[in-house]
Amino acid sequence: MKIREVISEFVPCEICGNNDIKNFYFHVLVDKGSQPYVKCCECEKEYYSASAKSILERVDELRKVRNESRTTLEKTSKVDLRDQESLHPLVKILAQM
Repeated sequence: MKIREVISEFVPCEICGNNDIKNFYFHVLVDKGSQPYVKCCECEKEYYSASAKSILERVDELRKVRNESRTTLEKTSKVDLRDQESLHPLVKILAQM
């Protein structure tokens, strides 16, 4: 979803009747859990977008999943490499005896 599409949901402004899409801005409040809103520049009315919030939540969930899978992959690959590299070939032979 493009930002222009999010803004167009709230044009024209309910308060002042602003029809110019260039006089609207898209903001995201990070302090309040990534709450996106569109602001009219003429009357400074804020319109909160539920559709943009759901998109941001999905992106955040996908980012978390990607990072978790990356860290587990790194952990497993590091453990396997340590086990293989730390044992000297003679130690392996002695362990089999």
